[in-house]
Amino acid sequence: MVSRSRANLEELQHKLVPWFQSRMPGAGDIAVSNMKPPEAGFVAETFMFRLDWTEAGQRKSQEMVFRRPPLLPVFPDYDLRRQFLVMQRLNGTGIPVPKVLWRVEQDESILGTPFYIMERLPGTTPPDFPLYHSAGSYFDATPQKRAKMWWGALEGIVKCHQLDWKKARLDFLGLPRGGTSTIDGLLDYFESMLRWVVKDDPQPVLDYALKWLRQNRYVPERITLCWGDCRLPNTLYNADGDVVALLDWDFTYLGDPICDLAWFLFLDWHSSEAYGVPRLEGTPGQEETIRRYEDLTGWKAEHLLFNQVLAPLRLAVPLVRVYKNIRSMGATLLAEDAELNNPMTQRIASLLNLPAPGRKKEVSKIEDMKVALQFHFTGAAPRDWYALFDHGRIATRDGQADGPVSTLRLSGADFKAMQRGELGPTDAILMGKIRIEGDVTLAGDLLERLIASLGSKK
Repeated sequence: MVSRSRANLEELQHKLVPWFQSRMPGAGDIAVSNMKPPEAGFVAETFMFRLDWTEAGQRKSQEMVFRRPPLLPVFPDYDLRRQFLVMQRLNGTGIPVPKVLWRVEQDESILGTPFYIMERLPGTTPPDFPLYHSAGSYFDATPQKRAKMWWGALEGIVKCHQLDWKKARLDFLGLPRGGTSTIDGLLDYFESMLRWVVKDDPQPVLDYALKWLRQNRYVPERITLCWGDCRLPNTLYNADGDVVALLDWDFTYLGDPICDLAWFLFLDWHSSEAYGVPRLEGTPGQEETIRRYEDLTGWKAEHLLFNQVLAPLRLAVPLVRVYKNIRSMGATLLAEDAELNNPMTQRIASLLNLPAPGRKKEVSKIEDMKVALQFHFTGAAPRDWYALFDHGRIATRDGQADGPVSTLRLSGADFKAMQRGELGPTDAILMGKIRIEGDVTLAGDLLERLIASLGSKK
């Protein structure tokens, strides 16, 4: 089997050419170029690229997206074919999704893993990292445009819930591998995943949450298609704030639609107040959003507390896996108890009136900070270099900073790859290409801002 390596995008481009030739027998002079990762994301390995070819004497080109399973598995049963089928069968239903092309390539001798190709649609998504309430297209929008983007995402969720999923041939989602679409099935899935993630390590808040959810489970009034990861960063918008497409169908299932609604609201909290970042003006509140959902669907948002507890559990379990991956790479988290005390466990404790798992970390906006991020570059030309963040302004200096908030050790070649857009900062951290001493979360946020700043100066 081919050895799996992420760094050499030129090699990946080269290996894709004969694959495209086999899929496009009428095409000539096929070229794959401009391959780069998206700005954020850690569940799947994704690259954007351009395909050029000649057909019937005419030169053609198309922007595309390459997707394959993650290098560091967060979910124990990641299923590439399942998400491909979901998008394939949603095409033409009125739910806006990218068009998947050809089929899932299962022959691992080609690239070392299965993969698939889909069209790349024009538009932007609010970022995961930095938080979209502190930077990016949502932050830069007017309050009126933010409200438009928010309601557009909610309307996309409603379209999923009102779809005739049997007619769309999505009944195969009723028994996804690892669980069922019922409440019991979801709890079975996340309990088995928690055991896979933590092994024998105690997780008192998450264990209590699972017990409470078991005791308070219910029979859903209706079963609908659930997007599974409905949030603004998975919504593609045009320049006017209109929805272009709904993205990331990794955890789509058939279940109670209120689970989606609670997830949407929780993820917005997690992208703002959970880290001390105020929600931006124009962003509708929870009660207003629930009323709008009820008006659009004609359904009451029943069992909301149950799903408000389930939402942070769903995020906590894979993030504990991410924390463990980061620790295994030698990075030092600012809080030693991060796997037990984090925004998700804090949220669950608050909802269920449990003792707080630890002191809540107070986080200031980067625009209000004066901090230094130290770099130690290894390789042919080792050197020390740092970036100073002073109330939103960024300056760089050679040498050692006085009291840096974090120190990053990485090769100069990988840093240049990030500047060229060939390597995402978040991916570099998760892949172990960057070793961090200090606050991993803040260092990642600062690194994203630094790379964006350096890129804008090219």
